[in-house]
Amino acid sequence: MIPNALRMRWSLPLALALLVVASFTPMLIAAGSKASASAPSLSRAAGAGGAALPKLTSFNKVSLGDGTVETLYAADSAKRPVALAVRVDAAAMKTLPSTPTHDGQTCFDTGGDGIDLEVDCASGHERALWFPKLNGLPFQWLMFNWQKNGHGPTHVFDKPHFDMHFFIQDFSARNQIRTGPCNLVINCDDDATAKKPVPAPYAPVGWGLPGAAGRMGNHIIDPEAAPANGGAFTQAFAYGTWNGHISFWEPVVNRDWVVSQKPASACQPIPQTPQVELTGYYPETMCTRYGSGGEMTFTFEKFVKRTAPAGAKAPVWTSKSTAGSAVKHQH
Repeated sequence: MIPNALRMRWSLPLALALLVVASFTPMLIAAGSKASASAPSLSRAAGAGGAALPKLTSFNKVSLGDGTVETLYAADSAKRPVALAVRVDAAAMKTLPSTPTHDGQTCFDTGGDGIDLEVDCASGHERALWFPKLNGLPFQWLMFNWQKNGHGPTHVFDKPHFDMHFFIQDFSARNQIRTGPCNLVINCDDDATAKKPVPAPYAPVGWGLPGAAGRMGNHIIDPEAAPANGGAFTQAFAYGTWNGHISFWEPVVNRDWVVSQKPASACQPIPQTPQVELTGYYPETMCTRYGSGGEMTFTFEKFVKRTAPAGAKAPVWTSKSTAGSAVKHQH
């Protein structure tokens, strides 16, 4: 999400905002009923979150440090999702990149004097990975970010952690979200597009700040949940938005918590939106596990079929190409 050198762009205003956000209706989110899994649960794939980790099949693997990070999955006989996973192997956990802070994939030369990786960039060390095409799976690909210094807001996400963006928005449309001088290294017009309110009933009610980032979109969190409410930062959850749609689901996992506590199976419910725009299988539970070999495995589990309400239209991800012409990507 946010680079160490850019913390002041978020930290001070966000710290103030988090103190008062409960008193205001978040500007970024339309009103509606309290977030819940209120959509009909038509069927559930086999397996239960918090239980033993189901047998996973590796799908896509890339290098990280001296090891790897990979996506994995479990599916039932009808090719419906049972679990979707991200694993950082033991070698990578011991050799996570530390220099430079950011790998240079999300940068903007604000001063016009050349790119400084510590000042002009965001996203930490980024890896793009893919998910399999399972029946009803809304997530297409993963943007994995290792943030060695954490990021703002201060006392919320300012510890070393992993950001895992499970994108509903397709890869090519995401690539059109430009970097620039606004907010977190994002083009100012794209900043406004990213922050366009998500209408009810598709928005998590009461969620708002922190803000938008280049090559990602907007991020919204629950100010009443840890760590924004002052609780311990272990694992947290955010939604991503773009042009009035939920564009990604993002678990955030504290590396130090994983390494020190070595959770065998730390699971928690995922806050749900009242409705979804796309009919499909969505997870109700997220879990972090530290394996006996020193690897970390994060999973989405307890996939439930949710049906979009009558008249709902699939998001059309509209962005601008480098030539300036409109490009539309429909899920």
